[in-house]
Amino acid sequence: MYENSKFVKALREYFFHPSWRCNDCGIEIFEDEYFCEDCKSKLPYNNKKICKHCGRKVEVSCEYCSTCKGRLTQVDLARSVFVYERPINSLIKQAKYENKIYLIELFAKYMAPIYFKSYINADCLCFVPMTDKSLNDRGYNQSQILAQKLSEIIQVPVIDCLIKTKDTTRQAKLDRAGRMKNLQGVFKVNNKSAVNGKTVLIIDDVATTGATSENIAKALKDAGAERVCLLTVASVPSKEGY
Repeated sequence: MYENSKFVKALREYFFHPSWRCNDCGIEIFEDEYFCEDCKSKLPYNNKKICKHCGRKVEVSCEYCSTCKGRLTQVDLARSVFVYERPINSLIKQAKYENKIYLIELFAKYMAPIYFKSYINADCLCFVPMTDKSLNDRGYNQSQILAQKLSEIIQVPVIDCLIKTKDTTRQAKLDRAGRMKNLQGVFKVNNKSAVNGKTVLIIDDVATTGATSENIAKALKDAGAERVCLLTVASVPSKEGY
């Protein structure tokens, strides 16, 4: 009875508040922050030279990097807060696989300024769906929670309009061509009226090759979406660096 009381919950929040220790080095900070000043200064922000289309880190700023140049992409604009490097890559994995859901709220707070700075002006947010089996196995969809947390900050509604029709081979084992083929036709829009004529912003944790967002964007545009953008916590730089 006492285990679930408001008093016990309050005590837990008071004594085990996640922002009282740096999420990178673990030092006590006792401030309303998630990182100490030293670790915060070393975060791999993706705010320097980027591809203006896909938002990836590049050696020289450009309109189209080697990842998206010469391709007719379904995603019209993509941006990310961080480069997929330490400690962000580790924190994303913890949020995704180790039930550290409080980190997702942290990510949303960092994503909000990037959304406004990018002038995306979305009509709605959507998230990368999971199959029922995968959702039951993990217990939660980190992309859905991320979209909901961001929605609370930027006041753009989340629409649950996508389904994933089947489980696929883990993307980490595949190259870009393999990922695109692996996901082809897997995502479906189950509420076309919600996206018809709209600017839809896909929310996800990491942009690797872009295969997931490209397949989702195609499904959204086939359903009538006018413009599709992508905002992620982090992105993997182009291997060629340009």
